[in-house]
Amino acid sequence: MYHPGEIKTPGLELLLVLLRLFIFAGTLFLVAGIGIIVHSPAVVTGVVAGITAFTLLVSGIFEVVNYRCPHCGYTTRTIKGFGSYRCPRCQQCSYITGM
Repeated sequence: MYHPGEIKTPGLELLLVLLRLFIFAGTLFLVAGIGIIVHSPAVVTGVVAGITAFTLLVSGIFEVVNYRCPHCGYTTRTIKGFGSYRCPRCQQCSYITGM
């Protein structure tokens, strides 16, 4: 049975990595585009866009981590800070925080 937040396949983990890269690129282009619209110098726009996108990338959005159930010790791969999680082994609910 599938439990929300649990990463069961390498394909889903790859999809999350690609999603992070698309968010990175989108943020980079969005900030650069805003800089061009307000006629900011290209160097300033590029630096601000790079710093903004890099900060978003290292912030841990959609980061996959190992999670150990505090009740029974079952370990699984899940999304960091996902929310509530029901352990497939002991059926206890726990809250996944920013580990």
